[in-house]
Amino acid sequence: MLKQKLEILEHQQKFIGFIQKLENFNENLLRKPIGEGKWSVIEIIGHFYAWDEFVFQYRIPYLLSAKDLPKGSKADDLNSQSALIARTEDIESTFKKCIHIRYELINQLSNISDDNWLIELQINQSKLTLYEYLKGLMEHDLHHFKQIKSALKLHDY
Repeated sequence: MLKQKLEILEHQQKFIGFIQKLENFNENLLRKPIGEGKWSVIEIIGHFYAWDEFVFQYRIPYLLSAKDLPKGSKADDLNSQSALIARTEDIESTFKKCIHIRYELINQLSNISDDNWLIELQINQSKLTLYEYLKGLMEHDLHHFKQIKSALKLHDY
């Protein structure tokens, strides 16, 4: 397997493990903002779900085809909508949806041949490989993991 593909797939598995560990935390702690003017942990998890669903439905199927990318939602709109949903639904649903869509994404990515991971693609105004696109998403995940670890005072995760 291509090392870049393996790197992304390993991250996806670690993502699920990290989210599953968070399920054991007290709901009040998960609903508390991580800082002044910031989201709560559960809102961050809800936004992971929304973006994974977007990538799963509206990016990956189109990136490797000749079809035009569907116009995406504005990032701020998707973020605020996902945060609202996470604030109002039970946390078990938010965790379940986030983990499920990430497994779906892993399956989708696993089925992409190694040959397609390093081909340059046109993504809106940018030219990136699939690997570079997914690495950017991985870095986004890791940014939020760092925030969550800091807010929950996690050092061993």
